[in-house]
Amino acid sequence: MAFPSDISLPNDARYYSFVETKRKYNSNYDIIWSFQYKIPETINANSDVLNIEEPEKYQLGFATFLTTLSSPISALPGQYLGDSDPAWILSGGKLTTEDDKSITTEDGTFIEVESRSLSGTLIKIAFDSTGLYGIEGRDSRTGVNVDSRKKEALILRDFNNNVVVNEHLSSISTSFSTLSTNTFRTLRFRYVNLGQKLFIDYHDSDTTTFTTLTTIDLGFRLENYSNLDDIYCGFSFTTPVSTTAVDLSAKEFFLKNFHTEGYVGYSILTETITSAEIPVNPNTVTSTVSDITARTV
Repeated sequence: MAFPSDISLPNDARYYSFVETKRKYNSNYDIIWSFQYKIPETINANSDVLNIEEPEKYQLGFATFLTTLSSPISALPGQYLGDSDPAWILSGGKLTTEDDKSITTEDGTFIEVESRSLSGTLIKIAFDSTGLYGIEGRDSRTGVNVDSRKKEALILRDFNNNVVVNEHLSSISTSFSTLSTNTFRTLRFRYVNLGQKLFIDYHDSDTTTFTTLTTIDLGFRLENYSNLDDIYCGFSFTTPVSTTAVDLSAKEFFLKNFHTEGYVGYSILTETITSAEIPVNPNTVTSTVSDITARTV
């Protein structure tokens, strides 16, 4: 498959993106999802010693996101980590297939999309060994200069594809400072407070207690965004990220137990809770000590 010129990948690059469509959630309520991943040890060809892959020796990025789309449209691999082509997001236009054939309705009308509404993404959280997911690019894609990218980074883009967070993992946590892990690591994401805050938690295989990796104040509340009661959770992955060198592809990546939860429904539920009046007279004179009388002041 041909990609835009800014994507550089070998023929055997591995990449995929999926959306969990069994449940769609109302973003007026908390949405929580989690999964486990592992980048296992590999055997060095020159020794019998097991070594966890070092980030300088491979390129790998994975991301998780909330979206209004039940399947990705124009999802690009490499440094885009499954994002829609920025040319589509910028200009909108006729919806096409992968073969660049226009999609029409039954009466032959071309299906067109409006600017910014195509991506469908509310929020996307990426873990990138190269930091390239956070760089600026063509067709007004915002981000940092390529020379300012941060490797082994946590990167977050919002519903307008703007970079909200771009930080070294080592600057956030001493125990989760690299993507490499020889055992399954659990990541949990909590989209709360009407979509105004995101908690990212994790725990390694030797414990079941979550530790907060970071808390992000998103700084916005999506009130008029379409389909806020039809939100899906998704995942994307690519290795390598931007190179034609085959040996920079990570050897193995494991993903399991993708779990989602939230409120399934269209209406916002509110309920007023009342209780019976407490039968207490605050002026009642009470004394529990003998030979002493309490009196009202």
